[in-house]
Amino acid sequence: MMKYKIHLLLLSSLLFIAFISCKKERQQPIVSSLIVVNAVPGSTPLVVNFTGSQPSNFYAGAAKINYGILDQFSRFNMETTEQPLTLYQYPDTFSTSKPIFNLNLHLEKGSINSLFLMGTVAKPDYLFLSSVPPYHAVRDSTFGIRFVNLSYQSKPVNVYLIANGEQKEIDGLAYKGITPYKNYTARAADNSYVFEFRDQETQNVIASYVLKDLSQANEKENLWRYRNFTLALIGLPDTAVPEQKQKIFLINNY
Repeated sequence: MMKYKIHLLLLSSLLFIAFISCKKERQQPIVSSLIVVNAVPGSTPLVVNFTGSQPSNFYAGAAKINYGILDQFSRFNMETTEQPLTLYQYPDTFSTSKPIFNLNLHLEKGSINSLFLMGTVAKPDYLFLSSVPPYHAVRDSTFGIRFVNLSYQSKPVNVYLIANGEQKEIDGLAYKGITPYKNYTARAADNSYVFEFRDQETQNVIASYVLKDLSQANEKENLWRYRNFTLALIGLPDTAVPEQKQKIFLINNY
């Protein structure tokens, strides 16, 4: 009888521990991801505030997102579905400063989101979207690229792939236009790809981007295979400011 009570007690304890563990697992928050891209020509680093209010010790250690650069400060994991976001130009981060962007984002739980900041400092603009990057099977040795036009006041552009000749990939990509992901191979026979963004009307090359080392056999050294990327046209057309000229910006979506 005593052994039975002991066994019953042990079983009850194990069931209680399992229940608590399950409850804890259920309580784990479901996060969504957010990439913030600074494509506002002429902007200083943009300081991020997710609180919806401005603290008095303003942004001592806050993330700063630089123009045309994607790094660890551009990637965020969010637990809330309704997320305020204000961005200030550094060092205009005092209590009286006005944000260049003041947004409220809706993030579905577990979603993958991109926020493209564009326009100009005087006329800021943005594009927000959620999308699931495609899966790439090991046997296919592929990767995905999508194309977006973030160049304020640019005319529609065509995108050409230059590899063993040339072929038109995208036709008439207008400002704020973005394409679905397209698959490309990164096999032993693929050395490099060149993507040219051309004015749709004149066919003049605006900017180009070279993808190198596609054939690298070592998976750790091959930066392309099984991953997903965005090629973004940023900058201003017909500007005399070198830092603000149109160029291609590679965004690593993984």
